[in-house]
Amino acid sequence: MLEAIESLPLAIYLRRDLFAYPIVNALHILSLGMLVTSAVLMDARVLGAGRAVPLDAAIGVLRPVAIAALAVALVTGALLFSVRPGEYAGNPVFLTKLGLIGLALANAGFFVFGRRHLWPESAVTRVSATVSILLWISVLFAGRAIAFFGGS
Repeated sequence: MLEAIESLPLAIYLRRDLFAYPIVNALHILSLGMLVTSAVLMDARVLGAGRAVPLDAAIGVLRPVAIAALAVALVTGALLFSVRPGEYAGNPVFLTKLGLIGLALANAGFFVFGRRHLWPESAVTRVSATVSILLWISVLFAGRAIAFFGGS
């Protein structure tokens, strides 16, 4: 299956075109930056930072940014993966990054569907926000570490 992914016309194009891969890579980094920044800002607000901005307003502005950035990060990440799927699939740091993303998204789902923003003073909500910050920052570190452990 990995060979089939690597043989896709878009994967071949990304490997051969001078500008395509760097553009997709830059969009991936930009979208991850937007995602992590918006998540950390929401979590920081839940934890009490920026009290001048109502929590619902902060979440109302930042959540759509985070969702859009996540969508772009997933698409660009899949495109980057398609260039060398065999290398990435065997890279423990890449697999760790995927696991961290899964945990961060599960935590976000717990927060959103549990409507935790309605109880910002709750210990569970505060732990969830703190864990979110740690997970998203860990995703960034893992993503950068991939280049040093067999991928780019």
